[in-house]
Amino acid sequence: MRGVRIKKHACISSSIIGWHSTVGQWARVENMTILGEDVHVCDEIYSNGGVVLPHKEIKTNILRPEIVM
Repeated sequence: MRGVRIKKHACISSSIIGWHSTVGQWARVENMTILGEDVHVCDEIYSNGGVVLPHKEIKTNILRPEIVM
């Protein structure tokens, strides 16, 4: 979507990245992870599915699908 920033060596598979979101270096986002608007995934984070609501910063791994509020 518009304004998305994907940093070097990040991997995104079968996921949706919301407007103005960032995926950090060496981060891996997969298995139908859905990031809302203005979500920032820090460097080297793994997300294995789930939904992240808008305006959040993800600093820890998401190992199983869940909703991050």
